[in-house]
Amino acid sequence: MQQDGIPEWSQPASESLGLLYQPFQPIEVYVEDSNSEAFYLELLNRMLTNGQSIHKVIPLHGKDHVLKTCADFDDDAPALFLIDGDLDLFLGQREKGYKNLFQLRAYCIENYLFCINAARELIVEGLGTVKRDQAMPTTEWNSFFDPIHPELKNLFIHFAAARKVHPELKTVKRGLQAVVTQRRKKKSPEIDLVKISDLKNEIAEECIEVAGLAAWQSALEEITASSTGLEAVDAISGKHFLLPLLEFFIRDRVNGSMTTESLMFKLAKYCSISRLDELRHALNEVLAGREFISH
Repeated sequence: MQQDGIPEWSQPASESLGLLYQPFQPIEVYVEDSNSEAFYLELLNRMLTNGQSIHKVIPLHGKDHVLKTCADFDDDAPALFLIDGDLDLFLGQREKGYKNLFQLRAYCIENYLFCINAARELIVEGLGTVKRDQAMPTTEWNSFFDPIHPELKNLFIHFAAARKVHPELKTVKRGLQAVVTQRRKKKSPEIDLVKISDLKNEIAEECIEVAGLAAWQSALEEITASSTGLEAVDAISGKHFLLPLLEFFIRDRVNGSMTTESLMFKLAKYCSISRLDELRHALNEVLAGREFISH
């Protein structure tokens, strides 16, 4: 996919970008995403110390390409390879044994942009007339998102069970639009619990047709039990669900609109990075010339 007519690097060209930028930055960072460099740079550079900065994040267009590049990497230059947690979080699977590979403990990097502090800053900026403590009370945030999170997490449990018994079935990429309804004029769409229920039933029916009732029930029970410790803000896709929801939340409170790219960049600027302590540690370990093995 291209952004506004800007061509993307081919896969082989992307892999060679690290060499091209080596003289200009202290570390190479390779990621799955293909069109999210601006917010990655904003977020990652907030984690660096001693005035260091990254100037180019290298997109490899998918997890498999990151894993292959990581496995084949034999340069002495510092390099970090970053992949999503995705539905592997529910399945208890991790990519193990790779040098300097960091797998997020959230569905994707966008999950870390989902942050009340960042949302409040955007509302303050958008309105320009209120103080931070008046822009959005914490209770307002909680009353909007708290009822939604368990419903969406349960939907993702169904997605993960489908991944186990029917891997070809489209699930997460159906996106938020599959479970929202426009109920009020001049207001954003709202989560529709009936549509969530219908989607879960549809997924169940397709999986049962392919794998059988016993296999589906077993997968669903197993994943439901194993995912009890997963927080909804980590388990639900930030890219496909949480950030679109957050965009609705902000849009209903601030006149005007912004592009998804602009929203992500601003969130990366203001979000708390405390949830990213593990990534910050890994990034600075590699910068210091040390190595780690993924586990």
